[in-house]
Amino acid sequence: METEAPPAASALPTAPAHVRVGVQAVLLRDGQVLLGLRRNTFGAGSWGLPGGHLEAGETLTEAAHRELAEEAGLIAHDSRVCCVTDPDPAANHHMQVGVKVLSYSGFVKVREPERCAQWRFWPLDGLPEPLFVGSVEVLRSVMEETFHRRSEGTPACSSGRRPERA
Repeated sequence: METEAPPAASALPTAPAHVRVGVQAVLLRDGQVLLGLRRNTFGAGSWGLPGGHLEAGETLTEAAHRELAEEAGLIAHDSRVCCVTDPDPAANHHMQVGVKVLSYSGFVKVREPERCAQWRFWPLDGLPEPLFVGSVEVLRSVMEETFHRRSEGTPACSSGRRPERA
């Protein structure tokens, strides 16, 4: 019985070695959300939620609390995971987890001026442009009050199972 030879490595689509997890703090005050103007980093010139990578040994809420303190000088006291997105090739294959900050203390301050030009609260119905690619789906989830957002181009799976690969 003859078997077909596997395709050459160069013929296979390239995929990241692993999916990265981004955690974003969603801080709402009087119907407005805190966004920072990114600089000298991926997405420079766009407005994004405070956030960064999940580090080994951290919970999702611990990561959001750490990023909020490091970037904006705020101490989160209570929070909950509010949404998750599928990995997005346009965002370096990051999946994003939104963590809604329920209570906090402190005053907003630019703590990393080399990475953020300013922090500002924006009305949810008047968000600035451009938005940071990693924050777009998290903000949509928050506004639509949905927990899971499928990235554009990700096929839906009505059976609840992963689609078969061809």
